Amino acid sequence: MLHIRSAFMLLLLLLFYLTACFAAAAGVLKDKSIWDILTTDERFSVFIAHIEEQNQTSAFKDVKAGTVFAPTNKAFYVYYDELFKRKITGEQILNHIVPVAVLSNELWDGRLLRTWAFVDQVPQVIKVTETKSGIYVGTGGDQEQSWVSQADIEATNGVIHAIDKLIPLPSYIDATLQANKDTKDFYDKSVTAEINDNLKYSCGITVFAVQDDQFGDYLSPVEKRYLSQPEGKNDLARILKHQIATKIYYSDEFPEGNSTIKTVEGTEDLDVYVENNKGAPSAIQVNGVRVIRSDILAANGVVHVLEKPILPKHKSFFGSSARKSLIGMNCTRFIKLFDKHGLGAYLDDNENDVTTTILAPSNEDMLPPSSKKEIKSWLKYHLVHGRWDVNDLHDGQLLETETHQDLGEKSYQRIAVHREDLTKPIHFGRSSVIGDPVYVGDNLIIYHIAESLVLPRDPLSRLPVNLDLSTFVATLYASGQDSVIAKAHDISLFAPTNEAFSRLGLLARYLLQPEAKDKLTQVANYHAVRGVFYTSEMKEGEHREPTLSSGAEINLNKTKEGIFVRGSGAADGSDRTVIGKVIKSDMLTSNGVIHTIDRVQLPSTLEVTNKNLLSVEGTNSFLRLLERCDLAKDVLEHLDPKKPYTILAPSDRAFGKDGLSALYDNRESLMRVAKLHILPVALPLLDPGEASSPSAYGTFTSQKQDKEHRGIGYTGTDFPTLLGENNMVTISRNVAGGYYVKVKGSITQESADVINYGRSTTGGGVIEIDRVLVPKREYRHRGMAWWEIALIVLGSIVGAVFLAFSLYLGWRWYQARRDGRIQLQGQD
Repeated sequence: MLHIRSAFMLLLLLLFYLTACFAAAAGVLKDKSIWDILTTDERFSVFIAHIEEQNQTSAFKDVKAGTVFAPTNKAFYVYYDELFKRKITGEQILNHIVPVAVLSNELWDGRLLRTWAFVDQVPQVIKVTETKSGIYVGTGGDQEQSWVSQADIEATNGVIHAIDKLIPLPSYIDATLQANKDTKDFYDKSVTAEINDNLKYSCGITVFAVQDDQFGDYLSPVEKRYLSQPEGKNDLARILKHQIATKIYYSDEFPEGNSTIKTVEGTEDLDVYVENNKGAPSAIQVNGVRVIRSDILAANGVVHVLEKPILPKHKSFFGSSARKSLIGMNCTRFIKLFDKHGLGAYLDDNENDVTTTILAPSNEDMLPPSSKKEIKSWLKYHLVHGRWDVNDLHDGQLLETETHQDLGEKSYQRIAVHREDLTKPIHFGRSSVIGDPVYVGDNLIIYHIAESLVLPRDPLSRLPVNLDLSTFVATLYASGQDSVIAKAHDISLFAPTNEAFSRLGLLARYLLQPEAKDKLTQVANYHAVRGVFYTSEMKEGEHREPTLSSGAEINLNKTKEGIFVRGSGAADGSDRTVIGKVIKSDMLTSNGVIHTIDRVQLPSTLEVTNKNLLSVEGTNSFLRLLERCDLAKDVLEHLDPKKPYTILAPSDRAFGKDGLSALYDNRESLMRVAKLHILPVALPLLDPGEASSPSAYGTFTSQKQDKEHRGIGYTGTDFPTLLGENNMVTISRNVAGGYYVKVKGSITQESADVINYGRSTTGGGVIEIDRVLVPKREYRHRGMAWWEIALIVLGSIVGAVFLAFSLYLGWRWYQARRDGRIQLQGQD
């Protein structure tokens, strides 16, 4: 117990002694100045050496009430290589002196301390950062700061804080922006805008840099790409300068409440709002945007980091235009071509409220036409009249462009819109739209397209692509009107299909003969209407329009059922046997438009006789027969519509197989055969779908009363002939399809099938048949037909069999009677 008490007393005496020693030492230090302490403490010997080397001894001795952040010797040894990459200057030494005494309990986080250092006449500042690991001082950036290893070494004229690293002078503001990750984007953009040197050599500025992207979502991708291009550097510089104040504003220098500060750009001030908390800024907003990191120090200014962009408030500041947007869309070649060919004004701002839609391909997708003559028209084809938003576009639209191409000065070429549904991209012509449209002001929209547009080709290049129009193409070339159609301006071409031509039957075959070239020219030009008629722009109702066929007019009629074309020959406005219907519309050409129709239209001026129809290959034998009988002039060559004749023309093969040589020796019989084939009526209404070879009907003006085109049924229709009323022919529809003709009342004579037919100007026409019809009186002089012989043979065989069977039954009866075996009535 005694030993424990003695040990305790010794411990108290030792503690008292140590306390007295420390108190004495503290008293001694406190009685010394900052310079005295630094020079007597071996930890700061290297620092003292640099002070003396830079002739800054007097500065430290002259401190009356200040704070020195003194780097220890270890600070120099640890960072020896880094320090000697650049020479320690006098200003850097002075950057460790703060002209006020600040104890550690006053070194709060974010506090700014003015030092005695100057760079280009700009006083320097250091920033305090307080963390869990201690207190740090430095520039406030991402670089390593100096840690206060021992605080509050008090002196008679202030206080010393030992630090583990030399405090460097801040870099110029351009390097400061580059070195900090939050401000690196601002630096990169300043290099693009070529203002980084201005930042470096400015004497006192404040930069408000946005964390990460300076523009965020406030600018579209197109606007951002424009600002990143050389052409956009001036606008980029203006936007960045809008975020640079003309003076240094540290966070503790903003007045409380609202204030405005001038910018380097100059046209729009920045609004600053500060809410103080116990004398220290607790919240700073610039143009309503929060400062999330303040006071990144630079030698010639300071940087504050904003939460989001502070773009200029006025829309006119950026000054968006067609050119700027096209640059941002990578369409600079498009711009250069417009400028090169004197069309640059189309891309400039206009003050006439002209609305336009631009279809612009990227640089790599530009494919100008090979012909230099077309390039202006081609460029204008990318300019659409009107401002067409996505919601305004639908499938099948034809939008008016700026080019006339070959249409004439009063008409503008169109571009077709293709849009299957809302989920698939829009196509202008063959080019699809990439991304969303770019809106420029209230009058302009730009669509980025995948490839440059192609001007509509001339009709002679467009027609052959449609194989169903090959006959019409042949018609144009055969008539020599191909060049006329190609060189015409402002025309609508109504092109009949191959099936439509086949409906003409013999008439089509005649028109394609060399001797019918003039008539074929009439027909070809009749399908070229003067004026461009797009289906969507045609008004409902019927109207007459001139054609290229010597001014002959054609009727166009738009109804709810479609668009119809009517030439000559229709019985009325609903006669679809003649009237053509547009079955495929709006195929654009360089000089107009092509519509496909299902009927060939013939002008009223076209003159076609029965002789013309018979002159085609296949019915020449019958033509010679009529000429031999002197009937050609009366029934074949006249054009009087009041006296139509329908000719039943046997084919040349029919004359060869029917064995009529006997008739040629008898002029009267020959005349009777010829007249039997001539019907003094209009061509009957035959259904093209039922004929052996489709043909046309209703081609020319219909006749009245007994001359009207009569229909044909399955029971047949009787027609008179020139041979008289007792020698009529019957035309019937075959149940199996097609039509056949026979002499009325002739039981044994075979009927003739209808092969083809065609109509003449008079309303009559020619019906080609596969057999020669013979009057009933002459028919008995002819050899029997095979089926007649077959019937006789078959009848003879049946008669012989019946006779033999009867004789057999008679013989059996005779034998039974002779033998007495005849059974009596009622006998069992």
